[in-house]
Amino acid sequence: MRGPTRRTALGALAGLAACGPDPRLDFTRPEAAPRFAQAGVDTPTTWPDPAWWRGYGSAELDSLIAQAQVGEAGLRAAAFRIAQSEAGARIARAALAPSVSLGAGIARARGPDLAGGRNNREGDAASLTLSASYEVDLWGRLSSAARAGDARVLASRHDRDALALSLTAQTAAGYFTLLALRRRLALLEESAAAARRILSQVEIQRAEGAASEVELEEQRAALAAQQATLEALRGQEAEALANLALLLGQRPDQVEVRARSLDGLTAPPIIAGIPSELLLRRPDIARVEAELAAAGLDAESARAARFPSLVLTVAGGLQSGDLSAFLTPQGAAFTLAAGLLAPLLQGGRLRARQDQAVARAQEIAELRAGVILAAFRDVEAALALAEAARRALEQRRAGFQAAQRAYRLAELRWREGALPFVSVLQAQQSALSANEQLVLAELARLVSTVALYRALGGGWGGPGAG
Repeated sequence: MRGPTRRTALGALAGLAACGPDPRLDFTRPEAAPRFAQAGVDTPTTWPDPAWWRGYGSAELDSLIAQAQVGEAGLRAAAFRIAQSEAGARIARAALAPSVSLGAGIARARGPDLAGGRNNREGDAASLTLSASYEVDLWGRLSSAARAGDARVLASRHDRDALALSLTAQTAAGYFTLLALRRRLALLEESAAAARRILSQVEIQRAEGAASEVELEEQRAALAAQQATLEALRGQEAEALANLALLLGQRPDQVEVRARSLDGLTAPPIIAGIPSELLLRRPDIARVEAELAAAGLDAESARAARFPSLVLTVAGGLQSGDLSAFLTPQGAAFTLAAGLLAPLLQGGRLRARQDQAVARAQEIAELRAGVILAAFRDVEAALALAEAARRALEQRRAGFQAAQRAYRLAELRWREGALPFVSVLQAQQSALSANEQLVLAELARLVSTVALYRALGGGWGGPGAG
């Protein structure tokens, strides 16, 4: 290459090298809000506790979650996806190192032998070659691809963490639901027993003429409705146990849950002033951040692919057309070369690949903004529901206490002869119904805190936090 042609080519290469970063890859991180609208502002919080479920004070729940983290099929599959991404990262990083190959061969050849005066000469040709090549990463194409692989490893790990968070949250909520159903079953069995006693009293009164046929049929209908509710709850209990077993990766007959009620569980208090920085722990946000980093590095690698590449090669070995001279110094050969290859006419393929990679990064940037907004929505909603569940629980406790007092007063009046026994049984049934509503309120309170844990990507306090 001489004269103007050489100057034109060098000028084109210099122009490519002078290109700065693609302005389309200038992504800015959205500003985080200082606090959530539903949270207080006075009390600071500590860094979230990853083992958040321990805050409920249940050793059985701890054991179930440990089983789920080992036995659930989706979580095990996620571990293999991480292994795939790690292997892909090693492949990309291997391009930064020299490649070495060893070749050996032997061949029989026949041809004219002019020096010997014979028409044909037959002999063996042997070769043993060790070669190495190395591409100089002039523009960062290979390093960008390697760092993109590392970012995808992080993304796959965060994806596994998101699955683990969802699994633990579903396990905790499923455990609470099962215990609440068992407690409701026990209460309804008590209520049905009370209804049967009421029916017996009404039947006696009907025989004595103190009650009407309408009152008798109404009590029979009430008892039948309670029996139907009991059967439905037994089906829901079996379904809840089956769902919990699925989360544990086991059959329902392999799962044993000893607890029969929500008694002994403690719902951790919501700390005022939960900061929005806790959202940085959410694995779905961390995953999309890693995916965005990988996509940006892919775009940088695609951009660098449009620049010249420099490859250094070295080869050495032994080769000879005569086996007797193969292992002698005369058979040694050595070469060293450097090649600069610049893409000139590719039909726009390299530019299209760069545009494609940039568009992918821009797409993920838009998705990241949506994920962050959805995370704020989740936390705001979870905080509001948790607070509403706390207030509702207080009201249910007050209603249960009032129903209990009414039952005691009715029993006292009956003993004094001021009320019939039927009124006592009815008051007892009302107290049992209020107790069932209290159990449902306790379940809603516990499940709302699980939802808040999940929305925040973990707990908001605990041992080792800080």
